[in-house]
Order: sequence, then C-alpha cells, then structure tokens
Amino acid sequence: MDAKIEALVLVVRDATAMAAFYAGVFGVSFETLEVEGSIVHQGHWCGLDLALVPEALSEVKVSQNPIHFDIFVDDLEEGIQRVERSGGRTNGQLGEDDELRAIGIYDPDDNFMVFKQRKASGGESLTLG
Repeated sequence: MDAKIEALVLVVRDATAMAAFYAGVFGVSFETLEVEGSIVHQGHWCGLDLALVPEALSEVKVSQNPIHFDIFVDDLEEGIQRVERSGGRTNGQLGEDDELRAIGIYDPDDNFMVFKQRKASGGESLTLG
C-alpha cells in the first residue's frame, strides 16, 4: 500500500495566535473561512495542506492532541528568533552532537517541535519563510 500525507489539521485554542506563529516562523500564508461562527485558517506548509481548526469545531480537544514535529532548518539561530518574535518559545535546551544542533520549540498552543540544523551538508532542510 502506498500512502502519502496530504494534510495536517491542528485543533487549536487560539487560531489567530497560531496563524501568526506559523506565518511569522515559516512564512505560511493563510486564507480564512468562517465555519459555524468560528474562523478556520487554511494554508500550505512543508508540502501539506495545513488547517488550524478552533477547538469549538472539533471533537478533539487540544489537551488530547500530542503533536511532535522534527524540522530541519537552514539556520537555527534565525529560527529561534522567529519563534520568539511570533509568540512561541524554546525549551532552553540547545543540544549538539557531531552532526546536529537542535532545540525544542513550543508554538502558542504548546505543540512541541524540534528544530534541527545539520552541521555538514546533506539531507533536506526547511528554508524559513
């Protein structure tokens, strides 16, 4: 069976703050759609359709939504600055080995991701928007 992830749906507490974070850090452009009196943000991120859906519209509660991304970036320091300017935060634990530098990142809804930067060329990295 071939499989391909097409979309990522994040159930969020504050869709406006989350849209600002993903736009500020990754350059995602969002369109908005009103659904049952709430605003859904739709964009494109890392080759996926991305939807930020308010918790009120979902049977999934944010506290049930343990998301963890590992994201390779081309410049770790720039990534940290963008996160902090865009309403996110780091876990303060910069790690390093012979091949990688990495730090934990939280978006405004406390979804966790790890930004990683390769020390030597090789592999795919995300150029921050």
